[in-house]
Amino acid sequence: MPGTEHSAGTTAEQLAHARPAVERWLTWSGLIPLPVFLLLHLAFELRLAFATDVREVLRPAPSLLSLLTAWLLVWTPLVVHVGLASFFVLRGRKASTLADDVAPLPRTLSRVTSALALLFLAYHARTYSLSVWLSEADARDAGFRLIGELSSTRLGVPLGAAAYLLGLLATVTHAGLGLHRGLLAEGFLIAPTWRRSSGRACALFAATCFGLGAAAVIRVASGLILG
Repeated sequence: MPGTEHSAGTTAEQLAHARPAVERWLTWSGLIPLPVFLLLHLAFELRLAFATDVREVLRPAPSLLSLLTAWLLVWTPLVVHVGLASFFVLRGRKASTLADDVAPLPRTLSRVTSALALLFLAYHARTYSLSVWLSEADARDAGFRLIGELSSTRLGVPLGAAAYLLGLLATVTHAGLGLHRGLLAEGFLIAPTWRRSSGRACALFAATCFGLGAAAVIRVASGLILG
């Protein structure tokens, strides 16, 4: 009924606004704009994986505008999100219970993948972004370094590519679950049909991101790039 749905929506919004500020900051730092960046970044990497000329692999030197944009739209939300999540873990503090939260298994999966995703992102950032900021590497060579890492093998096994696929899977899984639970926590998913649609859309988002990233990793690891 319209009246019932409106009442439920008002209650959900009130509960969302009543949550502690630190919890809402944790939610919003993961909602905007990291999922969009993740999708665009993986799509860009897949495009580069189809490069046929060396000049296409050479990354342009970052401009001041691109650096400021990266700090504002990517690194700042990511640092805030990781910092607040670490605060919860170190303080042994639990987030507020959501009335219509997902089942226990997806919640556990979200926590496990958050740790794996953090390790993967920390390694990726140290190897590529931070090494450039510390003048240990040239930003223009990032594509060549990534190709070398993913195409390398140990005893004939592409362990680097396998580790990247595992880290990618953990990252997109956490992003998909986090996106759905964030919308739920902020009171946007009032009706059961909205929650089901959100769950499917977020699962599709995670699957799409993994498909894009996995295709790029496999293509590079297989030696098909520049072929």
